[in-house]
Amino acid sequence: MQKVLFIINPMSGTNRQKKMIERYARQYLSAADFDLHFSYTEYAGHAIQLSNNAKNIFDIVVAVGGDGTIHEVAQPLVHSKTSLAIIPMGSGNGLARFLHIPLYIRPAIRLIAEGRKMKIDTILCNNEYILNVAGFGFDAIIGDLFNINVSKRGGLKYVQLVSKELFTYKAQTFTFHIDNKEFTRTFFIGAIANANQYGLNAHIAPTADITDGKFEVVFIEKFPPLFTLKLVLDLFSNRIHKSKFVETLQADSLTIKNDTPYTIHMDGEPRVMYSDINFSIAPQSLSIITGVRD
Repeated sequence: MQKVLFIINPMSGTNRQKKMIERYARQYLSAADFDLHFSYTEYAGHAIQLSNNAKNIFDIVVAVGGDGTIHEVAQPLVHSKTSLAIIPMGSGNGLARFLHIPLYIRPAIRLIAEGRKMKIDTILCNNEYILNVAGFGFDAIIGDLFNINVSKRGGLKYVQLVSKELFTYKAQTFTFHIDNKEFTRTFFIGAIANANQYGLNAHIAPTADITDGKFEVVFIEKFPPLFTLKLVLDLFSNRIHKSKFVETLQADSLTIKNDTPYTIHMDGEPRVMYSDINFSIAPQSLSIITGVRD
């Protein structure tokens, strides 16, 4: 029998959806095969605590919520014996989409019953793990403003915020070390991609492989307004890496030289960094329930 803990963010999804979690879990996860437990987060960071208490005790911990909830639940599970499962209830659901995890409750729970697992890489950024994508530059600022100023989340609200800020944001210049090589870049968007998309099928790194022991570093330089629509279309059609404004590198370590407060995001969660920002790959470090088929 497998011991399973659902960590549910009550702020994600509708009230009806949250009430359905326990019902469908008991319906599709047989009591003969699964010992089910349910916990609800009460404050920011609570999911990390609940997951830490469960690691190596539970066979599976299920993150029920958006990318932020998944990010928190995953932190203690990296390098543990406990597998992560996801029931996506956010606005972007980037990692779930990449791993072919259904965006609806019932099929997502049925996927847990199937028990198909894979080991994925994670990225350590200073002392925090990234599962999907980290960003610095315009997307980090947008993520920060989205969390602060937008009371009702959703794809439309995000697009409206991007449209408002797009033409006033100034490109950034930083010095980087990748695999012991130093270089400087001026960029509009910078991304560290373990998987291929932010969410909503916006593919920032179409060639990313979450199991190859590398991450992709994507720079989008400041572009003329005339090319905005073309880049947006490329982003949503898996062609952004072919743009003349985009540079993609592969690495297993990267350092951003930094000595001032600087906002980045990790899986969409804003963080203010006050010193050098170090990224390093942690190969095959997290077991996850997946919809990917061989």
